[in-house]
Amino acid sequence: MDFLRLERRLGETTTAREPEKKHDNQTVGCESQAIESYLAADIHAMSRGLVSKTRYFGQSHWMNGIFKAMLELFENQSKDAKSEATAVLNRCKALARRIKAQRNPGIINKLGTNIPLREIADKLVDGYLRTIETVFRVLHVPSFRRDYEQYWAAPDSVGLPFVIQLQLVMAIGCTIYDETFSMRKSAVQWVTEAQYWLLGPPAKGKLTITGIQIMALLTLARETAAVGGDLVWIHVGSLLRSAFYMGLHRDPSRLPKMSRLDAEVRRRLWNTILELELKTSIDSGGYPSISPDTSDTRAPANLDDTDLMQDNEPTNTKAGERFTDMSMVLALRDSFRERLAIYQMLNATPFRGTYDDTIRLHRRLMTAFKTLTNKLKSYSSSPRQPTSFQCRFVEVMVRRCLLSLHLPYLGPGLKEPGFSFSRKQVTELAVKMYRIIFPSACLLSACPLIPADDDLEGLSTEGDDLARFAICSAGFWRILSSQSAMIAALELQTTIQEDEGIGPPTLRPDLLSILRHSLLFYVSRIKAGETNVKGYLFTTALAGHVQALMGGLEGSQVLEPVLNAAMKTEKICFDLLKQQLESMECAEAGMGDNQFDWDSLMGVGDEWGDSTGVMSTFYDVSSVECFLGPNGTFDFMPPSMSY
Repeated sequence: MDFLRLERRLGETTTAREPEKKHDNQTVGCESQAIESYLAADIHAMSRGLVSKTRYFGQSHWMNGIFKAMLELFENQSKDAKSEATAVLNRCKALARRIKAQRNPGIINKLGTNIPLREIADKLVDGYLRTIETVFRVLHVPSFRRDYEQYWAAPDSVGLPFVIQLQLVMAIGCTIYDETFSMRKSAVQWVTEAQYWLLGPPAKGKLTITGIQIMALLTLARETAAVGGDLVWIHVGSLLRSAFYMGLHRDPSRLPKMSRLDAEVRRRLWNTILELELKTSIDSGGYPSISPDTSDTRAPANLDDTDLMQDNEPTNTKAGERFTDMSMVLALRDSFRERLAIYQMLNATPFRGTYDDTIRLHRRLMTAFKTLTNKLKSYSSSPRQPTSFQCRFVEVMVRRCLLSLHLPYLGPGLKEPGFSFSRKQVTELAVKMYRIIFPSACLLSACPLIPADDDLEGLSTEGDDLARFAICSAGFWRILSSQSAMIAALELQTTIQEDEGIGPPTLRPDLLSILRHSLLFYVSRIKAGETNVKGYLFTTALAGHVQALMGGLEGSQVLEPVLNAAMKTEKICFDLLKQQLESMECAEAGMGDNQFDWDSLMGVGDEWGDSTGVMSTFYDVSSVECFLGPNGTFDFMPPSMSY
């Protein structure tokens, strides 16, 4: 009976209420409903947005849409189930809290004293310079390398601002240093020190080019090292206003005369700030507060960094004629207006768009994307070509925008043929992006859908900077991979349930490969220091259900393989988190009484008992109706939708 009441309550709260009145495609009034959040907070469903705790998430935030309904169901079931499964989750949370506490650097009395050996620092710096710096230009690399060599020759000869800058560069480089993010604790300390430095006096002394570079690097480092990465949009607001204060929004030709190097660095920084503001507003579900029209700063020149060392005009510098240090940045910049228009429509309050607007913006962005790809292809015959990391990174940035555009219509597309185009786009984009990030995903087509215990060695990312970056870093890379996996599982589930044939349904091998690969992705993330295990548990439950349906099981027979897969995953998560904490405590000198109390943790039910009866509701993912609600409607459906 408790489960029936829970199911009825979830069905009521995930069904959108009709707006009171409509006038000129605008909502005059809309009731909000309170539902329990999987984040353990009250959520008020609104038109195209929701509130969790004290934060408002617009439509582009990952938690909106069908994923919210899926994860809310999971969380409410886990709270309602009085089983060993809940106890294990609580144990995992206790371990996660302890791990995070171990990473906290505590009170920092002196900045810039945690620099590693030169051999390690070189690898960290090179990792950053060959990856993120090639897409989000922050530094003038020759100048940075000059100061870097000076630091190692005489550490006291460089100022503290450069040391903070260097530490942030190394913090970002840590994400691709190795597959386990072994230097995560150092990265967290370097990010924390940069925050201390920015808060310290004098405030006006931070309004320099170096200060702006540090703020931009801090934006990237906070996301990659997971130091308040979900709040980084607030920091970018400070970065943006600091840039305004320094006049970066004005073209250097309209300011007092300066060198070519200074002028181009200012143009590059302003372009990067625009990209960071757009990116972080997307991640936070906020309305972008900037556009190219608020500035008269010209696009950066298509020049190598070495060309800026001389004031005379270099020859053969027209954009598109040769591949330079700025070519990828300029290629991405060409689609900025189209990406901005999409996120402005998604996160506008009140929402005024229609499905026709969605199709129109889709066409605009695809035209810009085609121009971008043609430009990159034109470099194929040049002596210097873009790297795999650069091409894949830029493509994911654009395709992610298309995914955000169509994702609000995924739920309706599962039920209504009128939105089948968006359903198809979401599925294809999820497949494409996942394979861009992890090309090895297509190699798992012959493997079992749920790997055996001895197959949990994690993913090998040797020689693949983007795949390693996606596994080790936080921010939207983690969300993109998780979204793609859940979309693949949901499409497989729907395809099986929609099939009315006599024989077994024909399932897409690429979707099965992504679902298989995603489970190894989650394992790799936990081994790299991730402490949140719910995504892994939920995706395993979905995979177990798909595997059961593929095996021809029906009714109550489907439950057993789902429960077995979920319980095995819980044990894996607990063991991986335990290994993390043990290795951290072994590395710490003089822990003594501060070591974790394992006996108290294992006090409740030392055995992994069989609790199939009470777990029958814990991983109930047996039907798409669980996510769509009884009427198949959503609280995020735009009131003015037309087709």
